[in-house]
Amino acid sequence: MEDVAAPLTGPLAEALARGRDVYNARVAGAQPSVAIDGEALLATLRGLDPVVRAAHGRDPAVVDTVVSALFDAAMELVPRGGLGPGARMPELEAAWRAVLGASGRMLCADPRRVVAATMNALTRLAGCRGARLGDWVTTMAALSERAADVDVWLKAGVVAAWRSGLAHARTGALEACAVLPADLAALAVGLDPTTTGETMARVIERLRVDPWAWPPHVASGEQPPLGIKLVCYVGGFRGFGAGGQFIAPPRVGLRDGVFIVTDGERVFELYADFFGATLIPVGPAHPGFGPSPARGALVLAGGGEVRHGEHARTFPGLASVTSWASTDLTLAATRPCSHRIALVAHSGYGL
Repeated sequence: MEDVAAPLTGPLAEALARGRDVYNARVAGAQPSVAIDGEALLATLRGLDPVVRAAHGRDPAVVDTVVSALFDAAMELVPRGGLGPGARMPELEAAWRAVLGASGRMLCADPRRVVAATMNALTRLAGCRGARLGDWVTTMAALSERAADVDVWLKAGVVAAWRSGLAHARTGALEACAVLPADLAALAVGLDPTTTGETMARVIERLRVDPWAWPPHVASGEQPPLGIKLVCYVGGFRGFGAGGQFIAPPRVGLRDGVFIVTDGERVFELYADFFGATLIPVGPAHPGFGPSPARGALVLAGGGEVRHGEHARTFPGLASVTSWASTDLTLAATRPCSHRIALVAHSGYGL
């Protein structure tokens, strides 16, 4: 590998120069099956220069450790298309640089762990359609200035990921909220960090029982009028590079309180709440497999009418469905000529 420090100046260049022999040895010792493009690796490191400068500004003594962690991550991810000029998702690399640059306090505290954990979290977010990378980056930057240590910061990061669209992280996020300091839990769910512990306890309890509650309204005591609302559509056609999940119109059911969806080839778990909706693949569909049409208090009647107690509303698009299932607050329905699942909720939010 040629001298990777030459095109650079500043703390990153100096750290690479100090560790030149070590870094060259790491590249030379890479497995033969891993083709490391020196120019792509250098381009990735150059992109991380602002991260190193920010770390240097906070604690010059940790720069070598930070650069070592970044170098190893780049050496692993560039050949796999995770980073660098040929990255499959350039937005992932940009978000990673942003969160590391804005969370210098945590990065300097434990460089290797923070470098790896943030990339893992962003990869999960980027792999879920509709997840909001920018929201997670912004929240993590705010949390980094308040967290007592990296353990607490990463625990709050689970909550931030849920709020950024990972609906399937809901259970773990609520468990984290219950043990986090009130200011961190508040920030992570989108509330002011001065929110009291008593208010946060009330918010968490409400979120446990109502997936469609919005924390600011719960905290303030506001409640928009409840009704039957179309909250979103999930899924799509995956043929011809369309980017969806289903090769055929899916069917939906319920198992142990979780929506189960199949297109005949694969089976997914469907999670949805105020913050987003995710489809998580769980394996191939076995011959004859059909999800159970379990039903809760939210009911789809004839003609597309959805009922919940005294509330009722008709959706003409649901007059003809191939399957539906519901909990007490959420209903999922599939239609004969659509690769998308309609989600209807008993909520104060939606259309």
